[in-house]
Amino acid sequence: MSRLIKLREAKSLSDLAVLLGFKPKAVSYILYKIPENNKYIEFEISKKNGGKRLIKAPTEKLKKLQRRLADLLNECFNQISKESGKKSLAHGFIENHSIVSNAKNHKNKRYVFNVDIQDFFPSINFGRVRGFFIKNRHFSLDPNVATVIAQIACHNNELPQGSPCSPIISNLIGHLLDIRMANLSKRAKCTYSRYADDLTFSTNRKDFPESIAIMQDDNNWVAGSRLIKEIDKVGFSLNTKKTSMQFKTSRQMATGLIVNEKVNIKREYYKIARSMCHELFNTGEFYLNNKDDSSGETDNNEDKGTTISQLEGILNFIYQIKRPHDTAKLGDRRFHPNAITKLHRDFLFYKHFHSMQMPVIVCEGKTDIIYLKCALKQLAKTYNEFIELNDDGTEYKINFLNFSKKLRDVFAISTGTSGLKHLMEIFEKNMCTFNVGGKSFPVVVIIDNDDGAEDIKKKLKIKNSEEIKEFYHFVENLYVLIIPKDKGKAIEDLFEPEVLMKKVDGKVFNRQKELDAEKEYGKIVFAEKVVRENQQHINFDGFKEVFDKLKTVIDDYRTKNV
Repeated sequence: MSRLIKLREAKSLSDLAVLLGFKPKAVSYILYKIPENNKYIEFEISKKNGGKRLIKAPTEKLKKLQRRLADLLNECFNQISKESGKKSLAHGFIENHSIVSNAKNHKNKRYVFNVDIQDFFPSINFGRVRGFFIKNRHFSLDPNVATVIAQIACHNNELPQGSPCSPIISNLIGHLLDIRMANLSKRAKCTYSRYADDLTFSTNRKDFPESIAIMQDDNNWVAGSRLIKEIDKVGFSLNTKKTSMQFKTSRQMATGLIVNEKVNIKREYYKIARSMCHELFNTGEFYLNNKDDSSGETDNNEDKGTTISQLEGILNFIYQIKRPHDTAKLGDRRFHPNAITKLHRDFLFYKHFHSMQMPVIVCEGKTDIIYLKCALKQLAKTYNEFIELNDDGTEYKINFLNFSKKLRDVFAISTGTSGLKHLMEIFEKNMCTFNVGGKSFPVVVIIDNDDGAEDIKKKLKIKNSEEIKEFYHFVENLYVLIIPKDKGKAIEDLFEPEVLMKKVDGKVFNRQKELDAEKEYGKIVFAEKVVRENQQHINFDGFKEVFDKLKTVIDDYRTKNV
């Protein structure tokens, strides 16, 4: 039975509480015992275009309840969307939707018209929320349940900015607005989409339809009377200060992105990111310039010492937008990346390999990381320089690099040992970019001693007849450790035989890529179901030689850099 059906069948606060994973008494306490003025913390943040936005952040207990409600409603929304088979017109706060998917609707159009809903969240009050869940045909909830949902979601008779469930509820209620806007646009031969409170209309018609927008004196465009009426009918109103018409002969924007020919960022936004990276690579710190993305003007308010994660977020955003424009092949991108890929790659090298605060371990795959972390937990007393177990949990003193899909894409490398080989090929060139102190710790690549490692062995100039050394220093602060031959060919051979022979759901372990799904399970299942779940009962002594070699590498690098 789906959670949507269970929600429809709920009759009381108790039924809803159970569905949200709460005890009914806990929900009652949060809603009715905690004073209203103690449920939220209010503060202001600056808007990009000036002014302040009031944020009402729920306190921890209420936030947890609202997050559970948001998860439930998102699940219901996804089911409703799947059953209807219709494409969403809203792009904000929806899985697999973004400002990019919103902007794509308005590429290469003669006219792009933007309007903004006035006080979008606050205009959705308690009565609207309650009434929606009672009357909407997809929900048709019991009035008691609808009342409780509205009580969880609303504060001072409005949806608060800062609540985890405000986005999904605003999209559910805003769907009626989307339907009316879509119908109006269809009659006017326009394309419509919405991102939160931003509404965009575009068309290639010779004359823009007056039902949506009208030009007044001095090329000043305002919303058409029909558009205003349709928005008013569903309980919203326009912010007349945020209305703009953009022509094909000028720069056209939708949700902050250029849409003239392809979805792109503004040039000045990239230049600011490049400037911040240049400052970081040469001084070790940078200013974050609070830029008005919509106007291209700065407010001269700069924050010194902004965290690396904020700059990474900016670069991730730029890369997300510009990456689809790069059609170069994998090898070409690896050695001859375009400007944004090179900037992003330089930043990731700086963060992960140059300015890190502890040694970095790079493995062939994520299962290797699981093995090593579990082994360290059980061998913590022996290797306390690598791990510390305390009342707050586990603190690793070495960093295991998560070679995510995005990281591989930026580096233009594949998975496994071939990817590590290519990382070695570009390592020295990329590390030469930085003119500030760093490289305080080594980067250690750990690989199996099987056929897949042959290319890396060639790079290390290891001959087949040679005995594998404890470690190999390659370039800069990059080292390579190879699993010792006497232990086996792969890291899995460090486990005792009975661990490798453990069955899961009647299936046996096969470390190869090709599996008989009816009889065998692979590395992911082995790492999660066998190693992680049973780590307290596994003998990890076979991993000691790897950790001993790691200690030797760290000592070697420390000695060379004294």
